[in-house]
Amino acid sequence: MGIRGYSYERVIGSHIILIGTIVGLLVLIASIILYISWDPTFSFMTHWISNLGIGPNGSSSLFNGGMIYAGIMIWFYSLILARYLHKNGALKLLIIICFGCGLVLGVGLLLTGIFPMELVFGMHNIAAGLFFYGGMFSCMFYGITAYITPNISKFYAASGFSAAMIFLPYLILNLLPIYIGIIKLAEWAVFFVVPFWVMSQGFLMLLGK
Repeated sequence: MGIRGYSYERVIGSHIILIGTIVGLLVLIASIILYISWDPTFSFMTHWISNLGIGPNGSSSLFNGGMIYAGIMIWFYSLILARYLHKNGALKLLIIICFGCGLVLGVGLLLTGIFPMELVFGMHNIAAGLFFYGGMFSCMFYGITAYITPNISKFYAASGFSAAMIFLPYLILNLLPIYIGIIKLAEWAVFFVVPFWVMSQGFLMLLGK
């Protein structure tokens, strides 16, 4: 019997993922609302995500705290997914790679909250790099692992590959001399795809897919 009959990931793990991610999304939305209430010019094409980390009206404290929280939650998520992959017979090397990518993603989120944009700029850039590349490779390798493991639903693979395809355009756009607003919009798309990707894993676990 695979993970579908294993109560920890099926019930407890899925709820940890879902509730934890929803809380993180609500914190992010609240920080955006606080920012807009002080500065109505805010939009996804005029402001970077990092602007929230130094934002007015308490938005910075809420956002930075949310990033630290999200980093810790990603570590729990990565551990739950590693258990899921192990229970379903995934290759040990791929489990290690997936878990490692998740840890990098979590570190990136954590450091983003600790080092806001203009306070320690070098560290913030490192944190952002860990987030973007850690996130892309997490989605990609979870997708690959799900695809080649017979006992795992291909819904997981589709979810991972779809999320990775949001990361890739942003990384490419950063290399092109195009309108900066498009790059900012792509960055926001990447930032939002992570919690929705994580929630999709939680729903699939809960449904026993």
